[in-house]
Amino acid sequence: MKSTTTILLALFMLLSLQACITPRLSQHNNMCKDDEKMLQNQQSSKKTQENCHFYGRNTPYDRKKQISIQSQKLTDESSTIQPSSHADFIESFDTPLLSIGDRLSINVLNGDEFSGNVEINADGFIYLPYLPPLKAQGVSIALLKTNIKQLLIDEQLMINNAIRLSIVPLKWAPIQVSVSGAVFEPGLHKINHKSDTEITDDSGGHSGDQAAGRSVYMALKASGGISPNANIRNITITRGQRVIDIDLSGVINGNPVPHLTLIAEDHIHVPHNTHFDDSLARPSQITVPGIRVFISNLTQPATSNSQSAVDTEATRFPYGSRLLTGVIGGNCVGGAQSTSAGRHVLLITKNPLTQKIDVIERSIDNLIAQSWQSDMNPILLPGDGIACYDSGITNLREIARTLREIIVPVTLLGIL
Repeated sequence: MKSTTTILLALFMLLSLQACITPRLSQHNNMCKDDEKMLQNQQSSKKTQENCHFYGRNTPYDRKKQISIQSQKLTDESSTIQPSSHADFIESFDTPLLSIGDRLSINVLNGDEFSGNVEINADGFIYLPYLPPLKAQGVSIALLKTNIKQLLIDEQLMINNAIRLSIVPLKWAPIQVSVSGAVFEPGLHKINHKSDTEITDDSGGHSGDQAAGRSVYMALKASGGISPNANIRNITITRGQRVIDIDLSGVINGNPVPHLTLIAEDHIHVPHNTHFDDSLARPSQITVPGIRVFISNLTQPATSNSQSAVDTEATRFPYGSRLLTGVIGGNCVGGAQSTSAGRHVLLITKNPLTQKIDVIERSIDNLIAQSWQSDMNPILLPGDGIACYDSGITNLREIARTLREIIVPVTLLGIL
């Protein structure tokens, strides 16, 4: 009986030791190293991407040096679009154009019977008393004013020189635009949408409204912001069959940027770059101000979720924060130096270049010592996961305590 119990305790100890070991490098260890010979041809590069997903403690993780076949294909496809150079089309982006749902106040001097507040309907038309429907979607306020004047003349309701009218935008409606390419959340997005609080607080005592929420910056931010592999110098905007190229690098470096106003069904495409640009990972008008990451830091086995939970504020960081910042925020650094300094951490991240999940292991000692090296201390991206592991001494202490909690009751029962 005593021999059987001893064997069971030994097996339990081995299982405990196994549970305290983090994943180690696989047999494809060399696949994740920066081997220039493996990148000499396209086939080797593709093989490297398929196998390189786990980076050991001392293996650099440099997103800049990874080549994405998929991203290159997207870039090539977007480059086939022929931008429009028509001055009137470019000017139309500088002037706000009307969309479905916009509300206008139209007043005709000495023509109250033709005046009123109107809303552009689902077909893109407005209706004024005694006048036929008038197309308003996709035209500027200045052009709409001209069209109303001409309609009053054609209907023989007013004399040309006697027509005086004003159009005041009361409310720019939310619009839906589509965004594709190097953004975190591509797809269809609604912009210029006001919350219930903003609508309630708006007294309506103003003489007009502005279409600030219809900018290309708001569309990119609504799509989760650009990713660090975005080519912001050649962003394309498609409206119908016409396309223009814009350069938004000034948002990052401070140079002048174009002021563009979108309308419903506009499409924005952000081309992919084949490298990871750290300078794009910071709060701006075309990126998110902050990110949310997921952190697990169990200094000892937890018996409940409340005991093991990390405060929500410790998982929110300014965009551009690096791994060491997340490790510090999760209380993975500090404590007794002799027993806790040997801790290490795993970063689980989705590489925007390859669209693959990469796992990076780092010793916290080395992470602090090499914190200025971007390939050892990578930038955190939205949705990243961080798992902190205790040192070997702490693991042995936990095993000893577990064995004590088992052996003492067994001894008291007289089994041993």
